[in-house]
Amino acid sequence: MASGMDRRRLIRNLAVQVLYEIDSSEHVPAKVLSSYANMELTDDNARVLAYLALCAYLTAADNHVDPTDREFRLLGEDYQMLRRLVIGVMEGLQILDGLIAQYAPEWPPDQIAVVDRNVLRLAIYELLYQKLPIKVVINEAIEAARAFGADSSPRFINGVLGAVAEHYDEILTDLGSQTLTEPSV
Repeated sequence: MASGMDRRRLIRNLAVQVLYEIDSSEHVPAKVLSSYANMELTDDNARVLAYLALCAYLTAADNHVDPTDREFRLLGEDYQMLRRLVIGVMEGLQILDGLIAQYAPEWPPDQIAVVDRNVLRLAIYELLYQKLPIKVVINEAIEAARAFGADSSPRFINGVLGAVAEHYDEILTDLGSQTLTEPSV
């Protein structure tokens, strides 16, 4: 992607946006996701504008990207990754929220800011079900919290994920048969 944008970071951040929309509205997850499948970057709607703003932020492009630049198009494999992440989080919501409640006991999930809650859900999903390296997941989550959250969000996200990481093996053992499989999309 243009200016050295990391596509995985783009899709993770886009997943946070999608999860935020689903969590804060009554929009149907499948419909929200399908809107990204054939997204026209020249459309003038909130999702396209948010996507382009995200691209600008990640490329440090002075908050403007050319929507006709083919490098900013959401590719098929990007969409599939987005779909896997969002569906995986949605399928594991009870487990993920249970872990958030356990490792942030003073902050029940429904009282956590919508952005922070979804950054945590995505990060814990990636840790447990995609088996990504702990440091990578925590760093990506902190970056997403910086991009979308409040000033205190990165510290909060780091603290909760640090506690999850500290008990990682124990969590995997406890989950046992509850472990989700990677969604087939």
